[in-house]
Amino acid sequence: MSDKEAENKEENDDTSPVYPVMEPKYLQFTKSLIEGAHVDLPNPYYKHQQQVLSEKDDYAHPTEHMIRSLVTQYGPFETITEERLIQMINSELMADDQTDTLTVPNTTNDGDSMDVEMENTEESDLNQQIEEARKKEAEFFQKRNAILQYVRTALGSSTMTLDFISLILSSVRQAAASSSMSSQLKQNMKLGSLSCDRITISDQEFEKKRNLDDANAKKIGHGWKLQSLQESSRLLKSTVSKLSTDLEKENIYWKEVLNVFHQHELITSVVTPKTFKKELAIKYGYGDSGSNYFDNGIALLKKGKEGHLEFEKFNTNEREKIWSGEKVVSVKIFKFSKSKDSNSDTLNESQQLIGQSDSYGILKKETSLNDNSFISKIKNSRFFIFENELFWSLIKEATTLVNVHVKIVDNHIRIELHDRVVQIESLNINSPELTQPTPELPENDRADDIIKFFRIMLCANNYKNTQELSLPPVALSKETLSKNKHAVLIRPMMMYTRHNQLIKKFKEILASLLLEVGETKDNAMRIIENDLVIEKYINDPNKSTSESITLEKCYNNDPFIRTNPKMAPVSVLSLQYNNLKILIELTSSYSTLHITMNVKVIKTDVNETVIESSYHSKRDVATFLSWVLKQYK
Repeated sequence: MSDKEAENKEENDDTSPVYPVMEPKYLQFTKSLIEGAHVDLPNPYYKHQQQVLSEKDDYAHPTEHMIRSLVTQYGPFETITEERLIQMINSELMADDQTDTLTVPNTTNDGDSMDVEMENTEESDLNQQIEEARKKEAEFFQKRNAILQYVRTALGSSTMTLDFISLILSSVRQAAASSSMSSQLKQNMKLGSLSCDRITISDQEFEKKRNLDDANAKKIGHGWKLQSLQESSRLLKSTVSKLSTDLEKENIYWKEVLNVFHQHELITSVVTPKTFKKELAIKYGYGDSGSNYFDNGIALLKKGKEGHLEFEKFNTNEREKIWSGEKVVSVKIFKFSKSKDSNSDTLNESQQLIGQSDSYGILKKETSLNDNSFISKIKNSRFFIFENELFWSLIKEATTLVNVHVKIVDNHIRIELHDRVVQIESLNINSPELTQPTPELPENDRADDIIKFFRIMLCANNYKNTQELSLPPVALSKETLSKNKHAVLIRPMMMYTRHNQLIKKFKEILASLLLEVGETKDNAMRIIENDLVIEKYINDPNKSTSESITLEKCYNNDPFIRTNPKMAPVSVLSLQYNNLKILIELTSSYSTLHITMNVKVIKTDVNETVIESSYHSKRDVATFLSWVLKQYK
């Protein structure tokens, strides 16, 4: 846009009103109202007329663009001094002289001509950028003025409409109309001077129009009715099909639930933690049998997609990730063997597997892994949860028996028993021991007996827990506080194994002592077989005579009485040799698993006790008896 066109436009803007509204003589007051100068109804969005005019003059005047371009090109006016202006004028004169000289081609200095051309191109680019900036700025202010014009027009129209409606309303409700009417309108127009009438359609035209509308509505309604009937029939068919499918699924579901009930399984109801709704569930664990295992063994009777029962465990926790799973407890027996190294003449100890429990046969007998029925899943889960609880109880007890040669190594329990090592482990069903038949080894029966003993003892401990629930509560004491909360499985086995091993060892010691005092080997063996009397477990109430009536009443022939902490085994070895009677009493300790040896020697001819003493080492007993036999030979 040229400067001349801008000046013409500015003159046209000055002659035209600020807001393009109608200005009849009787509505001259609206101009001040629209422009925001009216005191009764101020316009909060625009400034007064004086500010608007000042802004308009500022943006429309061409010097504004000139000042901005000068500031952009030469910097602020504060930095422009008289010396700088003289320097700028001289540089421009020199530039003009150079442009004149550049018109004549200079073949002697090509480098200087190239520099001049580069300076000219840079100056032309700068001028072009300044011109583009001016155009963009002018275009911006032009669009801004257009937007302001549109806003003013809208504001003026709305103000005129408000006054017009208020004037019409004043003929009916003067108080309500005067509150929204401008003061200038009140001064120039009388309230109630403008009114309106309602135009009604004649009855015939109205009736004709209504009949036409009804006819059109009926035409449209016929299609809607047909469409709704078709949709309703489709929905009914789909609903009937869905109901028949759901009915078939429900029939399958309740048939399988009834089948579970006929298998004498315990069905109960539980509240799910997510939905807080009651659902049917089955108890396949041993939570009601006195078990302290963290998994109570509850599964939801969940209906699958086809209506069949799905086995889903209820209320799983983080510990089940470690302890749960399809695992079987296995027992292995190793024997220490010593071999001599030919190079260094040293003895090397190694372990040889001599016994293994039949885990393969147990798994094949107690489970049906190939059967996917719900009943088979319950039986399999019941077997595996018992095996998991058994190994969990063994691990808990083994941690308290570290001081008596019980170790936990690589999730295995190792129990050292004289020249044997019993290893207990939990095998996954995919392990080689459970996928192949058990090899025949000399002590397989002993390994089977040990694992059976552990299973029976776990059931006995759970039964004991249920019996304690029926007893009245007792006051807390040191004994009840220090009582073990875990099952007692390994301790009785170790205690009786050590006890029987010591009895066997004393038979060998007595035979060797007879050889020391001059008896032949055959005669010593005959004396041991005929004259040595061994009374095992003399403190067992179930073996007591009728004289101990109180003990029989107290324990009532409990088959697990020998595992009671107060009933540690006590055995007596009695040997009659010449006129001496040797009594050796072996008393085991339930807490420490140590054995106290009380030795008593009696002269039978005078019925006199020669000596009596207690020992904790069989070597000391052997030394003592050797001295006695030599002294009273």
